[in-house]
Amino acid sequence: MGLLEVLFPSISEDFPNPNTKLLPSCLELSKEKRVVIVGGGPAGVHMSACLATKGFKQVTLLEAEAEVGGKSLTVIDPSQPDVPHELGTCYMSPSYELIRKLLKEYDPTNEESTFANENKGRMVFGMNLSDEDKRKYTKGMEYFDWVLEEVEMKTTWKCCRCLPDSLQNVPIFSALIKYDQLHESIFGKFPYGLPPKPKDWSKIDMTATEFLKKNGLEILEPVFLYTQQVQGYGLLDQIPAFYLLWWHHPDVINGTVRGFLGSGEYLVSVLKNGYQSLWKKMVERHSTEVNYITGAKVTGVKRTPTVEVKYMHAGVEKTLEADIFISAIDLRRFRNLITDLDPEEEQLFGRLTSSSLTTTLYKGKTTEHEHTVEWWFSRMGNPVSPPGSTGKPVAQFYGHRNSRMVARPSMPSNLVGIAGLIRPFKHVQSLFASTHYWTPFCACVHSCAVLA
Repeated sequence: MGLLEVLFPSISEDFPNPNTKLLPSCLELSKEKRVVIVGGGPAGVHMSACLATKGFKQVTLLEAEAEVGGKSLTVIDPSQPDVPHELGTCYMSPSYELIRKLLKEYDPTNEESTFANENKGRMVFGMNLSDEDKRKYTKGMEYFDWVLEEVEMKTTWKCCRCLPDSLQNVPIFSALIKYDQLHESIFGKFPYGLPPKPKDWSKIDMTATEFLKKNGLEILEPVFLYTQQVQGYGLLDQIPAFYLLWWHHPDVINGTVRGFLGSGEYLVSVLKNGYQSLWKKMVERHSTEVNYITGAKVTGVKRTPTVEVKYMHAGVEKTLEADIFISAIDLRRFRNLITDLDPEEEQLFGRLTSSSLTTTLYKGKTTEHEHTVEWWFSRMGNPVSPPGSTGKPVAQFYGHRNSRMVARPSMPSNLVGIAGLIRPFKHVQSLFASTHYWTPFCACVHSCAVLA
């Protein structure tokens, strides 16, 4: 075992899944039970595949949109058919072993490839950059350089800031090791996925920002701004610490660090045919066992004494009877569809909060200073009123990425460019616009289906 594996190990899959007892009990019921799944995103499609594989014979999935995939939406521009433009789930990380297993089983030609054009940089703009020379040179800063600059401001006396920025890797790696140890002290060791109950809830009964400050891990905030906030998983000063710890399992942290230090592992990768291809392939495989109905907008759910789901399809209201109801949708937004929600469920689901990551598709002209990704961190969670408007402040454009440069760097770029954008979307917490059909939302591995 090398030094990297000692300092930043992978959690062995030999550790048992602490949530096995939470698996749906319906998997042990008669295979003739009628099951209805509401929601055809990654959670619903995966659940339907699991049930079909288990031998269930009467499974129906209802999806309101015209195709399955949910937040995994991949758009193909006919003018560049080899470039997938992700309007939802976009990245693969070192810990996505379940997704890799699904790809191997259902979509083997959808190959994983490294995040191309790293030399073009992930640029940060609009921040107070302390390195005057670099600011003059780029009018922005490459992301990893920006992280080192931010850490230097927190850890180094002003008189010593003339030293190489790379020295800041030492406190960063030290903080990541401390984070791993803290993670284990709270949850124990477990494979990547939903954490077990923490040993002491009081240690994480706070926001993610408060958790980092309380444990002396403030220097990791620039890292988590990218891996958590930019990716659409909520603002650090608003999301629970539990969600930060769930998403940033030690395998995610350590795999990324090992890749950064030259282990050969991908820091981040993309899929040749896009994420949505996987969910469509799963539907194709199980279409004889599962009745997939798209364009079906659910209008009501009654669970007792027999499940009844009402939905609109092709302008006609229909009713579907079943024995088991599985929700794979946002239960805070859609809980009012369930007519027999009990007080405990209402209290639980009513306390959930949801936010939207909005994406915009556009093409632009190529520019001289074209980069793979560009961000304006200071605009995130900072709503403004549109020019000339006296209405309620709305979200700002805070970044974009060039799909062609990411996925197919050898292709000509005359159709792809970079442009500033502010769009007035109401009730949106953050807005991420795209350069030539792109958006960063990688929520598929955290989708979950709730059994009712």
